[in-house]
Amino acid sequence: MSPPVIWRFFRRLWERFSLEQEKEDPAAIMTALERDVSFRGINLWVLIAAVVIASVGLNVNSTAVIIGAMLISPLMGPIIGIGVSLATYNIPLLKKSLRNFVVAVFFSILTSAIYFWLSPLKEPQSELMARTSPSFWDVLIAFFGGLAGIVAATGREKKFTVIAGVAIATALMPPLCTVGYGLANLEPRFIFGAFYLFSINAVFISTAAYLVAQLLRFPPLEISDLRLRRRIRAIAIGVVIGTLIPSLYLSWRLVKEAIQEERLRLFIQREFAYPQTSVISYRLVHKGQHQVLEVVAIGEALSEREIQRLEQSLRSYDLPISGIQVIQGSRSGTLSPSLIETLYQRTIFEAQKLTDSLQKLHSRLRLCESEALPTARLLPEIRLFMPNLQSLGLSRLTLHHADSTLPDTVYVVLARSRSPISTQLLRSWLQMRLQTSARILILPDSE
Repeated sequence: MSPPVIWRFFRRLWERFSLEQEKEDPAAIMTALERDVSFRGINLWVLIAAVVIASVGLNVNSTAVIIGAMLISPLMGPIIGIGVSLATYNIPLLKKSLRNFVVAVFFSILTSAIYFWLSPLKEPQSELMARTSPSFWDVLIAFFGGLAGIVAATGREKKFTVIAGVAIATALMPPLCTVGYGLANLEPRFIFGAFYLFSINAVFISTAAYLVAQLLRFPPLEISDLRLRRRIRAIAIGVVIGTLIPSLYLSWRLVKEAIQEERLRLFIQREFAYPQTSVISYRLVHKGQHQVLEVVAIGEALSEREIQRLEQSLRSYDLPISGIQVIQGSRSGTLSPSLIETLYQRTIFEAQKLTDSLQKLHSRLRLCESEALPTARLLPEIRLFMPNLQSLGLSRLTLHHADSTLPDTVYVVLARSRSPISTQLLRSWLQMRLQTSARILILPDSE
């Protein structure tokens, strides 16, 4: 390809990605941002309502309710305002955004803490637990979610579906409500884990807004003090790096734990493949400074020699485990309360599966009974006008055709009587009695 052709290709590619044609006037964008930044009146009441809804959803473990709360939450405004004000060196907007951001965070945590303090449901559900372990993937979600949000907000035609999706993906509201739960129940793990997740979302949504504002060349305010510009930029970079580093460490730990869990699962699956012994559960327990694999097994007991072989095989899986403790049927007295609870829960689970299977079988049986033809009741009724009829057989068949995909239903009747019967009369009566317009084939069998 010649250089001019390559140049035209990249120019057209850049035009396809360009935001200039759809971009709103920067002054109008800044006006809208300043309006969304403020938290007073309607915005504050909507925020409090969204916090209560999200807290209820987290409390009762309802994902749909949590999503609804995220959709109506107005938290995005001051966060995007911070990023854009940093990009344009708009100190008044930056101060206003930070002030309203603190107000929004304060009222969100306060409202959720009051709710969880009053709520009788104190046990943390999975939706609450999910907000306590942030990682680098949350950084990616926040950054690209913020990127989509600010790009949609700068268009002449506001992409409200995009903005709603960003509100769900970045999940600003649930972490703050989880902080409120931690405060209400004095749980530091919930307080710090959830607040760090919220910080990740807020910082990287602002970072995305900052980059887009720079890319779209929002006009900066004239600041004669260059040292102030450098100081603002240095503080912003420091906050981003300070927020990013812990997430990288937590992600490394998460990946490491996932790899270890997979290796442990493979070890149990491959090495405990005994025909007469089954593994009920396994877990890692700390004994001093060492980790021991505790395995609960039923069936034929493993010998000490076999357990030693398993410990030697464990070394090839590169796991930080110093030994294996196999709890077998003959040693049931050594079961800890937690393992007994695990066995009990598994028994309950299996019993529930059996109960569900029986309910399905009963449902199918009732369906078959409802669809069964009432031949035994039909014979006495027919004999009222056909007294010579001695026996009756009735079956429903499905007839498939070679030239059609739609099958037909056909009733086959075997009637035995002492003398010939009127097949037309019997057919008409059966069609009326069975309430069907299907074909009825009568095979008379006279004695």
